[in-house]
Amino acid sequence: MITNSRLALLCVPDQERAAKFLTGALGCELVVDVPVGDGRRWVEVRPPGARTCLVLAAVDKNVLEALHAQAGRMAHGWFDCDDLDATCADLRAKGVRIVVEPEPARWREGSRWAQIADPDGNLYGLTERGR
Repeated sequence: MITNSRLALLCVPDQERAAKFLTGALGCELVVDVPVGDGRRWVEVRPPGARTCLVLAAVDKNVLEALHAQAGRMAHGWFDCDDLDATCADLRAKGVRIVVEPEPARWREGSRWAQIADPDGNLYGLTERGR
């Protein structure tokens, strides 16, 4: 029986910059950062207490742009938080760009969401836990 998602893939043009953003601004913990040959690295981060890790896959910028064109900018995932307004205020104070301020989610009654951008322009959704 499957019990949870183990890994989610984030395609990024710069693993170092992505890891710094996710650990610094978003508070994720670095779980693994090891060389895998040919100058490549296996990098995993996760929010504190989370069971699912995010694998930071180095992808050529042109490939990433093609992916965005096909899948949309939201392909980089969503994070839950306990208090959406407080989280956005904290991230804003750390210099994170808030793309969509907290607002009702049209797709889930009673839910609110916001959207942030990383230094590479990848977008991430934020939702309040349990909504």
